[in-house]
Amino acid sequence: MFDSHYIDAEVRPILDMLAAQFGDYSKLTVAETRALYNQNAPLMAAPVPEGCLDERRTIPGPGGDIACRIFRPKNIHGELPVIVHFLGGTYVATSLDHLGPPPTAMAMEVGCLVVVPLHRMPPENPFPSAYDDSVAVYEWLVKHAREWGGDPDRIILQGESSGGTLAAAVCIDAKAKGLSQPVMQVLAEPLLDHESETCSMSEFTFMLSKEAIRFGSKTYFGDQRPPRRASPLKAEALAGVAPAYVITAGLDPLRDEGIAYVARLRREGVPVIHRHHDGQLHGFFSMFPQILQARIAFQEVCAVMRFAFAGGLGNTARKEQ
Repeated sequence: MFDSHYIDAEVRPILDMLAAQFGDYSKLTVAETRALYNQNAPLMAAPVPEGCLDERRTIPGPGGDIACRIFRPKNIHGELPVIVHFLGGTYVATSLDHLGPPPTAMAMEVGCLVVVPLHRMPPENPFPSAYDDSVAVYEWLVKHAREWGGDPDRIILQGESSGGTLAAAVCIDAKAKGLSQPVMQVLAEPLLDHESETCSMSEFTFMLSKEAIRFGSKTYFGDQRPPRRASPLKAEALAGVAPAYVITAGLDPLRDEGIAYVARLRREGVPVIHRHHDGQLHGFFSMFPQILQARIAFQEVCAVMRFAFAGGLGNTARKEQ
C-alpha cells in the first residue's frame, strides 16, 4: 500500500539538519533534553505575521492556572470560531515562547481565534496532568469562549504528534463527561497507543524512533504501565466522538497506529477524512515553509476547517451520540 523506501527530495536535507541539531534525544536526561530544546527552539520558531494579534491569558485548571497564547486576525470582528492547538513533543520540553508555524498561520488562513494552552509537564507533573489540563481548557472554552471573542459552538481541536494524542483524548473524555463534542478533531501524525508494536514502529527512525517514543512515555508514566485513558486507540468506545481529519506520514513510526485509528473510527460510525503522505517524516505537517507536500496538506486542512466552521459537517459533532 505504501512505499516505505521513498523519501521526498525536500525531506533529505531536513533529516540531515535535524540529526545535526538534535541527535537521539532518547539517550538524554530530562535536563539535557530541556537544555537542547531551549537552544534549538528559537531557531525553529515562526514569527508572528503582520496582521495577527498575539495575546497571553490563563484558564483555571486542576493544578493551577493554565497559561495560553492566543492568536487572531486584526481585521476580523465578532465572535470568531476557535481552534485549540495542543502542543506536541515528548511532554517533557515545550514552551509558549517558541511556537512553530501552524498556530499563527491557521489564525490567518481560517480567520479564527487560535488558543495554544501550555499543559503541565512530566516528570514533575506525571499522568494524567497534561490530559486533565487539556480537558479543562476545552470545558472552559465551551462555557466561556465569548469572553475572549470566540464562538463556543464552533471549536476544533487540533494537534500534531503528542498534541494529536491530547486532541483525540479530549474528545473521548468530553463524551464521558457529557460535554458537547467539538466541531472536528484534526490529528497530524498522532501518537495513539503508548505501547504500540506495529511494523512502522520498528521500521522507521527518521526524526522519531521507537526508543525516543518510549523515552517520552517512561518520563510521563514512570514504571507504571500506561493506562487505557492515555492511548485513544485503546478506548472502550469511539462512537459519538467528533468527526476526524487524520494525517499520516509514510516514514513515521506512528504511521500504522494512525491508520488503525482511522479504521476503528470508521467501524464505529465516526466520519473520517484520512490523508496519507508517502515520503514524509514525522512532524512534516509543521514544516510547510520548507516542504511543498506539507504546504498542500496545510492548505487542505485549513479549507476543511473553514468548511466545518461554516456548518458543512452538519450537527454530527455537537452532541453525544
